[in-house]
Amino acid sequence: MQKRDFKGVWIPKEIWLSTDLKVMEKLILVEIKRKEKKDGCVASNEHFSTIISLPKNRCSEIIKKKKKKGY
Repeated sequence: MQKRDFKGVWIPKEIWLSTDLKVMEKLILVEIKRKEKKDGCVASNEHFSTIISLPKNRCSEIIKKKKKKGY
């Protein structure tokens, strides 16, 4: 398990209340928001795989689909 210094997770209302997102999709979007910088999120699929405990290819699929839908 990766050592991270944080006190919790904040989930934006638009993600939490979304009825078209599955739980893992919400978690990935929250992590993207957390890692977002001025130029966007530059975290690797391996990062998401480690944090969310999903295979890298599954994280990649979710991210591509959410990006296509405008998230």
